Amino acid sequence: MLKEAFCIRESEDKVGWRGKFKEGEFEYSQPFFDDMLGAYIRNDPWTRLRLGHIKRLVQPKRGESIIDLGCAAGAISHFCSTFGANVLGVDLSKRAIDVAKKAFTQKNLSFAVKSVSKLSGVRDNSFDKAVSADLVEHISQEDYEKMCAEAFRVLKKGGTVSIYTPNPLHLIEKLKKYNFILKQNPSHFGLKTMAEITGTLERHGFKIELAYLARSHFLVWNLLEAILIHIPWFGQFFGYRICVRARK
Repeated sequence: MLKEAFCIRESEDKVGWRGKFKEGEFEYSQPFFDDMLGAYIRNDPWTRLRLGHIKRLVQPKRGESIIDLGCAAGAISHFCSTFGANVLGVDLSKRAIDVAKKAFTQKNLSFAVKSVSKLSGVRDNSFDKAVSADLVEHISQEDYEKMCAEAFRVLKKGGTVSIYTPNPLHLIEKLKKYNFILKQNPSHFGLKTMAEITGTLERHGFKIELAYLARSHFLVWNLLEAILIHIPWFGQFFGYRICVRARK
């Protein structure tokens, strides 16, 4: 299973994620698939950090209906399903959905090929919660606007949408931007600030319920983040991930 390639978006130029990219025309091949699904299976520090915040944001419960927007290989969908929730994972890539279906076969978990900007076939007011983890950095602002509108449409009154995404102001992201020590993932063309994430949600009718910056999983460095992240203005440069929950 782990040897099967994972692709977010097909393009005629089959370059792989370490090659040249154009916005919306890129492919994740073996390295990315191994990293993402393999990290979840191994439950490594990056995954434990991610799942901890997803649990805090989404608060999945037995019997709830949850839609995972941009589910990729299905890790977050599966995680939410372990709490007894009924989860639908959607992704634009057929290959991603095929991989997720092979990896996770629980009865309360299903996957479908759908664009987060147009959830065709999904009824209005049909989900208790929505989650989008490590997706919005991969899509344009226009598509993010459409995703928020669709999330509002398919959520029941009082339902929540939770977003977990890299903070472009974090020092690590700054280093990646200039390929200094760390290399930027070129598919992260849509990195958005906290203000952009929350502002868009509010424009589409949501009320922000929880918004915070999370420190990283890097040992020692995250101890420094824990101190500096709470300093007004200055702290925004030491938040590794943006975490937001908004209510309809």
